[in-house]
Amino acid sequence: MSLYYRGRDYEDSNNENKRWADRQLLQALWRLATPVRPLLAGAFLLMLMGAAADLVRPYMMKLAIDHYVALRDIPGLEALFGVYMATILLSLGLAYGENLLLQQAGQQVILAVREKVLRHIVGQSMENLEAQPVGRMVTRVTNDTDAVKDLYTEVIVAFASDAVMLVGIIAAMLAIHWHLALLSFAILPLMVLLAAGYQRFARRAYRTVREKTAALNSFIQERLNGVGVIKAFGAFAGTDSGFRRVNEEYLQAGLAEMRTFAAFRPLVDVLYVLAVILVLHFSGVESRAVGIEIGTVIAFLRYMEKFFWPIKDMAEKYSLLQSALAAAERIQPMLVEPEEIAAGEKPARRCSPARIDFEDVWFAYEEENWVLSGVSFSVPAGSFYGIVGLSGSGKTTLLSLLLRFYEPQRGRILLDGSDIREIPLAVLRHRLSIVFQDVHIFKGTVADNISLYDSRLSREQIRKAADLANLASFIEKLPQGYDTQAGYLGSTLSAGQRQLLSFARALATSADVLVLDEATSSIDSYTEALVQKALEKAAAQRTMLVVAHRLSTVVNANRILLMHQGRVVEQGTHAELIALGGHYARLYKCQ
Repeated sequence: MSLYYRGRDYEDSNNENKRWADRQLLQALWRLATPVRPLLAGAFLLMLMGAAADLVRPYMMKLAIDHYVALRDIPGLEALFGVYMATILLSLGLAYGENLLLQQAGQQVILAVREKVLRHIVGQSMENLEAQPVGRMVTRVTNDTDAVKDLYTEVIVAFASDAVMLVGIIAAMLAIHWHLALLSFAILPLMVLLAAGYQRFARRAYRTVREKTAALNSFIQERLNGVGVIKAFGAFAGTDSGFRRVNEEYLQAGLAEMRTFAAFRPLVDVLYVLAVILVLHFSGVESRAVGIEIGTVIAFLRYMEKFFWPIKDMAEKYSLLQSALAAAERIQPMLVEPEEIAAGEKPARRCSPARIDFEDVWFAYEEENWVLSGVSFSVPAGSFYGIVGLSGSGKTTLLSLLLRFYEPQRGRILLDGSDIREIPLAVLRHRLSIVFQDVHIFKGTVADNISLYDSRLSREQIRKAADLANLASFIEKLPQGYDTQAGYLGSTLSAGQRQLLSFARALATSADVLVLDEATSSIDSYTEALVQKALEKAAAQRTMLVVAHRLSTVVNANRILLMHQGRVVEQGTHAELIALGGHYARLYKCQ
């Protein structure tokens, strides 16, 4: 059964409607950084040393002007200049080491986060997966996690660095001239109001950008998947107009984000200029009254510049923080959702036919809109059962319930007498193997696609599975045999060859039950004959449940179930059902 989108709209998601408190998000993101906290601590230590080197330079300028220049002490000035240059070189080296540690920490965290996000996406139930466009999920793994990385590489230590710098600058300003310092600090309430207003709009802007990025990725992925249909029907105009719409929405979201930040930084500069004017004016008045050394004023202005530099830097880092939190809002709910995939090792391969029982099973994708209504039947171990019926009769849904892609609202399904809801998923999925109607070929070799990268499968087991699927002779004629690249989505293989490969993939698992979901509906008669022979070989060791559109696929089944409007209305062998002259007989005559 193919994965398809059941959601209403690209922008609609229950997860995205949840608004996590900043404290919760930051706590969760900080927990993710546990393995790299030593690196962050090292970066913080280097930052403290760099801050000390930065803080001492304005005071050295004061000494140079008020003492060495005023007293014409050239040797002392040269010595002080040497120390000044040493602090600059030290700052450069410390900044390099700090950035190196931060980038290493950020990359390690995001490596783990991406793995965790993808694991949770794949581990969700089919119901949840089908409610989300693939492009949105790709955005979660790539764009959103990359934005979260900035929290570790740009924000955490930078915020600490700027905070330490501010404290040091305030202390230095108070020590040099506390009157001027208090005058400079008068603009701080305005800064607080400005930051509060900025925070209100910044998060909203970044959240919108993330949503529009997901919509853009979803649109591109959907159109590229259906590019053949677009070309065949000449639907270029509709594609262009649709892409123009989502692209324009993304542009407007990006411009809104830029406007939000662009308005903040100039306002900070205005406050800085205002503070400088106040200090210069007061310095002139104070100098006429009691006298202020010129070096003190210059050093004070340098400290003021440095005072506003971390504030502006915090504004920039705050933008990154808002971007990271907006991305974290989209990742965090996903990380706390229960996983469908059970932990633990898969059981040993055994290939022992199993009994299947459906007991009064009811199921609906939407409440009370029953797709299955009281379905009951039993498949003895080692039997070959076929399920047929018109489209929409519930055939594929039966298989989805057996594989636990969904859970029935009523009734139960038993495997060898055990309710499948009580069987760990890792065990259940290992005992069941399926051939889908829509075959997906992964990047890699033919052997990789048969084994699905399972290192426990030997080359001999892969060859045996290919031989059972009547695919071995074709593979052996390929340039590199089993090591031949299958191409993007199996582009080097025909539709029939891809179907036989998926059949070999199912046989390689040595599962107890083999399930086919209309696996012959889109292949030619010759390939269908090969599948029929493969079914005869496989039936000797497994229980087989085959959903068929072509009745010729199941004419040799031990028993055939005909479904109509979510119920089993007829069952028997092919001959019995033909003799009955009911739905099956009419369906057979139509083919």
